[in-house]
Amino acid sequence: MKEQDDKLTLQETEQLCRLYMDCRLSVFEETELQYILTQVDYHSPLIDDVRNTMGCEPYITDKTSIKIDANRKRPFRKWTVYISIAASIAILFGISVTFFRDVSTDQNRSQSYYIAYADGHRLSDDAAKVQIETDIKSANDFFREMTELEAREKQIIDKFTTFNTPEE
Repeated sequence: MKEQDDKLTLQETEQLCRLYMDCRLSVFEETELQYILTQVDYHSPLIDDVRNTMGCEPYITDKTSIKIDANRKRPFRKWTVYISIAASIAILFGISVTFFRDVSTDQNRSQSYYIAYADGHRLSDDAAKVQIETDIKSANDFFREMTELEAREKQIIDKFTTFNTPEE
């Protein structure tokens, strides 16, 4: 009985890499592609570019000749750390601005007045107040959604980086 050969050809691997570069693969399919790229020894500019983007290296059968540098960071991990830090700072800034603005408006609620313009015309006091409060609510909703998105992205990154950690 003949075993089925599931190894991808060079052309099939390049097609998957093109789909990856066009952002047409799901997260699961990207993870599978990363695994495939570590298992095959194909080389082309496209495949090597995707390997560098994903931060993976081809599988080498002679592991004794490999020097493993434990301190070396992969490019993908490096950028995700920077992006995560920037997103956290932006969220903290937004929360602090919202908090301090809420504290100051609570203290000066009776002295507040609103000025707003729509289509180049000044709105009445009541309409300005409604417009500004609506915008504040939208901004708060946006910050909440960004916090949730950051949490989801962090879970995906954690799942992805635990998949990439070398086994000892």
